Amino acid sequence: MSAQKSTRVCAARLLVPAGTDTMIPVTEHDLQSALIVGRVLAYAQGFGILAAGSTEFNWSLDFARIAEIWHAGCIIRLAMLDDIATAFRSAHPAGHLALSAHFIPVLTAHIAGLRRVVSAAALKGLLMPALAAALSWFDMIRQERGASDLIQAQRDYFGAHSFERVDAEGSHHGPWYAG
Repeated sequence: MSAQKSTRVCAARLLVPAGTDTMIPVTEHDLQSALIVGRVLAYAQGFGILAAGSTEFNWSLDFARIAEIWHAGCIIRLAMLDDIATAFRSAHPAGHLALSAHFIPVLTAHIAGLRRVVSAAALKGLLMPALAAALSWFDMIRQERGASDLIQAQRDYFGAHSFERVDAEGSHHGPWYAG
């Protein structure tokens, strides 16, 4: 969209209102929390992608060492990379960085700030693509049941493909109303 200025200008004129008058108070601490959590979740997702590639292509990547190299010689040089290296050297459930003993307390302490920042921006019609995506990803990984349930319902609605239920055996169809 950044290259489609004419579309954005047209949409800004036609798609109103952009937001609401509802205010969610956001503090400086909330902004700081949003950035902290956003970084943790971005690294967690990025290392997750590296892990998938390492598994698929048999790369045997050393994620702790990668974090150290990035901290020592990359433009990033984020101090959090030391914490990431430490987290990869310790046990973390499901092999996932966000579930490490170091980052769970960080996420717990700061996730509310991220929620307030993303909510306030959404209500005002302001875009926060990276932070909103980080929050959605966080909420996705903390659900025991995934979004495929909704996909099953959509497939049934559009093509009567049926879906499975957690409370009953067999294939089922929904009472969809197409009017």
